[in-house]
Amino acid sequence: MILKWYSTIINLKQPYYSMSHTEGNSFGFEHGKIGDRIAVVINGKQIYKGLYKPTNPRTPKQQMHRAKIAFVNRLSKDLAEAVNAGFATVPEAGSGQSPRNAFVKENWDNGSLVWLEREEENVGVDASGLSQGNGTSAGELFGEWAICPERLRLASGPRYIGRGIAANAVGKADGAPCDRRLIVTCPDLGMGNSHSVDDDQLMVAVYRPAVPTVHLFPGPLRKDCRECCFVLPKDISDDGEEMHVYVWFQATCYHRSGGGKVTVRPGQASPSVYLGSFH
Repeated sequence: MILKWYSTIINLKQPYYSMSHTEGNSFGFEHGKIGDRIAVVINGKQIYKGLYKPTNPRTPKQQMHRAKIAFVNRLSKDLAEAVNAGFATVPEAGSGQSPRNAFVKENWDNGSLVWLEREEENVGVDASGLSQGNGTSAGELFGEWAICPERLRLASGPRYIGRGIAANAVGKADGAPCDRRLIVTCPDLGMGNSHSVDDDQLMVAVYRPAVPTVHLFPGPLRKDCRECCFVLPKDISDDGEEMHVYVWFQATCYHRSGGGKVTVRPGQASPSVYLGSFH
C-alpha cells in the first residue's frame, strides 16, 4: 500500500503562533515550527503558514496606548455609579455592551483624556518598565494619563439639558471653607422643547479624584428645579480637595413584572454638563 502525501504551502506572513515542536504521525502530518514556517493540519490537509515575527511590542506609542486603556477602564470603575445611570440606555439591545463600555467609547477621542509628560526622575518605574500609578515608561517616554474635566462626559442621550445651568459650592467662592452645600440653578428648563418632559429628573454627580469616587445625587423634577440645594458628603476635607461637578436630566422608566412588582429604571438622559471644579 502506498500512501501519497498532499500538502499546500502558503507563503503568507500571517500572525499565527505556536510553541509546539515538529512531530510526525502515521499519516505523515507535521505540526509546529519548521524553519520560517508553521505546520498545521486543517480539515485533514497539511498547511504550512509563514511565521510572523512581531515588531517590538514595547514602543512608546504602544506603551502609551496600553496605559490609556488601563486608565480609562479604571476611571469608568471609579465613576460607575454615575456612568451606569447616565449611559443606561446608550448601548443597543443585544449588543452586549455595558454602560461602562459606552462611557469609554464616548470619552476615548473627545479630548477628555490627556497625556501629561513627566521628567524621568519624577516617575517611579518598576522592573517591568511600567511606572507607578497611571504613568508609563518606554524608551524616552515618561508621563501619565489624566482627565480634562471640562470635556469629560458622564451621560449621553437625546434629552434636553437646558441653558444657563450653574453651580456654586457655598463658601468656596469667598475662599472660606465649604459648608458642604452645593447650590444648582437652572434658569432655562426647556419646558417647551420636544425632548424635555416636566417629570425628567435632575441628576448631579460630584467626582472626587483624590478618593477616588463619585457621588450621585438625584434631584427634583425638571418642573421644580430652578434652584436646588445638595448636601455634600461629610468626609470632604477643607484643605483644598478638588471636586468636579456635572449635571444632566434623566427620564425615569417604570417596569411592571408579571407578579405586579414595579421596578424603577433609568431612562434616556441628556448630555452631561460640566459645572465647574471646586477646591
